Amino acid sequence: MNILVHDYPGHPFQVDLSRALAEKGYEIYHLYTSASGGPKGELSSDKDSLKIINIGGKKVRKQNFVKRLFQERAYGNKLVRRLDDIQPDIVLSSNTPLDAQNKIVNWCNSASVPFVFWLQDINSIAIESILSRKLGFFGDVVAYYYRNMEKNLLQKSDHIITIADEFNKVIARWGIDRNKITTVPNWAPIENIPVVEQSNGFAEEHGLTDKFVVLYSGTMGMKHDPEVIFDAAEKLQYIKDIVFVVISEGKGKNYLKQRMQENPLPNLKLLPFQPFEDFPKVLGAADCMVTLLEPSAGVYSVPSKVWSGFCAQKASVLVVPQENLAARITDRIDAGINASNTADFDLDEAVMYLYNNPQRKREMAKNARVYAEENFYVEEICTRFEKIFEKVMGYN
Repeated sequence: MNILVHDYPGHPFQVDLSRALAEKGYEIYHLYTSASGGPKGELSSDKDSLKIINIGGKKVRKQNFVKRLFQERAYGNKLVRRLDDIQPDIVLSSNTPLDAQNKIVNWCNSASVPFVFWLQDINSIAIESILSRKLGFFGDVVAYYYRNMEKNLLQKSDHIITIADEFNKVIARWGIDRNKITTVPNWAPIENIPVVEQSNGFAEEHGLTDKFVVLYSGTMGMKHDPEVIFDAAEKLQYIKDIVFVVISEGKGKNYLKQRMQENPLPNLKLLPFQPFEDFPKVLGAADCMVTLLEPSAGVYSVPSKVWSGFCAQKASVLVVPQENLAARITDRIDAGINASNTADFDLDEAVMYLYNNPQRKREMAKNARVYAEENFYVEEICTRFEKIFEKVMGYN
């Protein structure tokens, strides 16, 4: 079977799946774009059965909605040309802007190629929460347009893979047939994120040895409030051995740079994204991992950075809605603290709790790693995807 896996941002666990499929003998084309920004997985291959292709293009102007629209539509046109060249037997696509996803779905439908929609976010809900707040009535009109587009794309998909049961309830209300929905929770590539010593080359390079490191690593966009981190760092700046490290790019990091110019904090370090091969050392240097998610994102966005922290055996400090899947799992397995507005802690208080209770921090970290070891090995996850492909292709 010739399978095309498309993941717009090039995240680690999607390419983890592609490698596992290639190991099982499938011909895999894994497509992504460097233009999306954000952290990337290990996007190289020495196997003939796995071809990793960067669609490329100019860096997406995420804050300029008009330019972003045209860029994403142009990206969709590039994808269609690749589909024409590759002629896959089946297409799996995730994390794709709706305008580009629309072009992929239309190509698959016209070519009678099965299309599997890997639903990582319900994009139209995110669009509505952001644009309605920013643009008022015009934002509502745009959100209505994209909600109808997303519904239509799901209707036209041969199968839908969701990452949380809460997604299923929403799209079922949209009239999507429940029989073509399968839930496969996200994971992190555990074999690429071993537990490493906290005192390592990355920690030494950035002066983090003998510090209590509060780490945020990942995208910081419209669903994340960077002021939460700045506020916590400001409150704790007089505790000399606590340091906040933010490894990110884009809007959120630019905001923190501006705040640091206005009010420099000695305990807040801002760093660019690090090479994927250094990622275990980056995570290893941390005492706890911070995850942010705006209340408007609700249950319809599950931050995968939480799972990377689980692999690295780190306690989590979440600032996310309590009903979010990541929050519910973290709470259920006792792997961290939620410091959202509806929780008992603010971020600074959660950090201080872990700082003052090292044994509890170690227990939470161990629980996180145990969960990762029980749920994140890709061979078993790959089998679930295989069964979906076989069903869609009519093999069973």
